[in-house]
Amino acid sequence: MELMSATGTLAMKNRFVFPTPRIGDNQDTMSNVDSVPHLLFHKGCQLHYWVSGPRSAPLIVLTHGEGANHHSFDAQVQVLTSSYRVLTWDIRGHGQSTSEQVFTLEQAVDDLHAILTHEGCQDALLVGVSVGGLIAQLFASRFPDFVHGLALLSCTPLNAALPSWNRFVDQLSTNLLSALPYWFIMAQMPAYLSIRPEVQKYTVDAMKESGRENFLAAWQANAQISAIPLNQNLPHPLFVAFGAYDHSHWITRATALWSQSNPDVRIVTVPGAGHSITQDNPAYTTKMLEKFFRQCVRERRQLFSLTSN
Repeated sequence: MELMSATGTLAMKNRFVFPTPRIGDNQDTMSNVDSVPHLLFHKGCQLHYWVSGPRSAPLIVLTHGEGANHHSFDAQVQVLTSSYRVLTWDIRGHGQSTSEQVFTLEQAVDDLHAILTHEGCQDALLVGVSVGGLIAQLFASRFPDFVHGLALLSCTPLNAALPSWNRFVDQLSTNLLSALPYWFIMAQMPAYLSIRPEVQKYTVDAMKESGRENFLAAWQANAQISAIPLNQNLPHPLFVAFGAYDHSHWITRATALWSQSNPDVRIVTVPGAGHSITQDNPAYTTKMLEKFFRQCVRERRQLFSLTSN
């Protein structure tokens, strides 16, 4: 999204009315919720994660995007913990998860597996935003038995056959971004990712926290969408969503890739939202996810019923 179009979008957002809690208000101290932070040392990284909600409830894992942190899901956690066990985490090199190594997609998958193994989790519903969606997809391909539902927000499919010219353009764009000073990137990126001023402010603070090297490394992962072998099916149920005010050319391309690689996928457009859909329109996004989770739990129970009989 160009800066001029982002400015125009900010005016258009007033057509929609939804409550937006201030970013970071929860600060991991939500009342009546077990939100004590957890720390796991794994391969040179202090992985910080938070688990809340009933211990016996289905587990939902929320993975944020590049240059963000677990607070991008604050609004969802407040609602979901009444019915689900919810795990949020700061990916390597982001938020509080300080690391000796720079972020890589493969290492992030290994980190998530280590966290779930440490928690004794056998299966989960995975939600990922942007590069978090790539992490969720690659995790599901590596550890399919752990996953019984995927909600992928503002991201492209890893199992898509991307034309060579597209790969070239993606890599060229990433190289050009890497050549820019980080202060300039931080000045432009918030309006590219979100249509709300308060979310844009959060983005600047989160990007400062992750730092140039980790942000660019996570951004680079978006240009490498061939990590999953072609024609490998992603676990179902599968759900994909984009913000209505995300970059129009990117949405068109991403939607085409999803339709080609996963013909049965359901794609939803979130009104009043840009790339950061969990924060731009938190109320709509949460209700959308709740509906999807109920479907996943229902299908899971039906499967167990069939196998037990």
